[in-house]
Amino acid sequence: MSYWSFYFLAKVGLHYAGYIGLHWLPNLLLALALLAPPPAARGLRALRHAAAWSAAIALLYYDSYLPSLGRVLSLSQGLAAFSLDYMGELLARLWNWQAVLGLAALVAAYAVLARRIRFSTFALGGILSVPLAAALAPQAGGAPQAASAATPGAVASGAAVQDPDAQLQAFYAHERQRRLDWNPAGAPPAFDIVVLHVCSLSWDDLDVVGMRDHPLLQRFDAVFTQFNTAASYSGPAMLRVLRGNCGQEPHEALYQGADPACYVFPSLERLGYETHALLNHDGHFDDFAKMLQNQGGLAGRIASPEGAPVHMHSFDGTPIYSDLALLERWSRARQSAPAGARPEALYYNTISLHDGNRVPGLASRSSVDTYKPRLSKLLADFDQFITGLERAGPPVVVLLVPEHGAALRGDKLQISGMREIPSPRITIAPAAMKIVGLPAGAGHGPVVVDQPVSYFGINALLGDLLRDSPYAPGARPLAERMARLETTAFEAENGEMVVLRDAAGRYRMRTDKGVWVSYTP
Repeated sequence: MSYWSFYFLAKVGLHYAGYIGLHWLPNLLLALALLAPPPAARGLRALRHAAAWSAAIALLYYDSYLPSLGRVLSLSQGLAAFSLDYMGELLARLWNWQAVLGLAALVAAYAVLARRIRFSTFALGGILSVPLAAALAPQAGGAPQAASAATPGAVASGAAVQDPDAQLQAFYAHERQRRLDWNPAGAPPAFDIVVLHVCSLSWDDLDVVGMRDHPLLQRFDAVFTQFNTAASYSGPAMLRVLRGNCGQEPHEALYQGADPACYVFPSLERLGYETHALLNHDGHFDDFAKMLQNQGGLAGRIASPEGAPVHMHSFDGTPIYSDLALLERWSRARQSAPAGARPEALYYNTISLHDGNRVPGLASRSSVDTYKPRLSKLLADFDQFITGLERAGPPVVVLLVPEHGAALRGDKLQISGMREIPSPRITIAPAAMKIVGLPAGAGHGPVVVDQPVSYFGINALLGDLLRDSPYAPGARPLAERMARLETTAFEAENGEMVVLRDAAGRYRMRTDKGVWVSYTP
């Protein structure tokens, strides 16, 4: 097989290192076909080479964990909107000098050793070792074992360990039963609500830039260290947060009809709230604003951001408006409302941290390099906004809920900024709650919640505050309310890609080909 042995041996090595899968049968058939002597005719030899290379490239893509061609085509319209500047930045991230030099060294060593060693035998043996290793590996659905209470967020927590498909179906079945009923005892709502929905912010991103202990988080009354966004893209994350009065749905169900009780903001309207939505962008990309209105329960509630200062531009060249200016605009309008006006609930979405943003005045054009100053500015804006709310006086509950992380770190399956795989580094995010306007001395610093929670748990806590106002004399402290916090096992998905955590604390990933593999974040 000559150099083809190197192709197969390299793929076997990448498979065992966890970088790709390996469909052993089509690889074996291709290897056997290449063992046949080439035809004598030059034209037939050229045709054989072309067919072999086409099959090898297609098979390598099929073995990889890259998105399927159907998925790539579905994203093509969005990719076409990327600026040339941003496309160049993404291509630069793909280039890895260490990998290139390592490959060159391996090719050189192979060329020397191939004169003495018949590598085709090793190549065939390597391919056949893949099904053998799979047959000898412990089966996921083998002997039951008790779920460990020390493992937070395991899908099979409290039950026997099952195979991943069974775990996933059990998770969906459990989540379908969950519904919240916000039904305070006839009293008018005692506070406004602001949901700060932040694109591209995870705990791992904070670790990368050294800002996990940012002072803003210390100002909140509750901080959730295991909050799972369950999504790695903005559209699904927005639908999940706006339909968080019900359990976690499969990805495809987000784009279908839902029980009206699942919608957060229409539920708040039924309690007497006036609802609003505000974005610091035009909402055009990926039809975000249209989805917000048609499928998020905020039709006709979106205010225009125009008139606010533009402080950066998105990856598609559209303006991104100042977060502080927009939030203060809402706050001023709220303060000027006549006495007796209905309380307000605001959904605010910001993309100031999105990959590919371009900030005037910053020397670096790399959005990874500018992430930290952009994050510092956003958190400073939120800090100033909360300070303004405290000075204004009216009680407000502020919820910080990230959409997903920025994937600053990347991993061996995804470059920095790529979010096709909803890994825990991307979906475990710093959610927090601030109860603005509590009586002096009511707060004692943030209650840190290390339990696995998602949107249902946050909204259940909000419902508890609606039923039993934290502003009432003798109200229960937040720490006591956390004693019955609704938890949600870790499961995140993006299209056909699913990541879950089992009872042993291991992450499993279902590829878009329907195959479950171990996943190390």
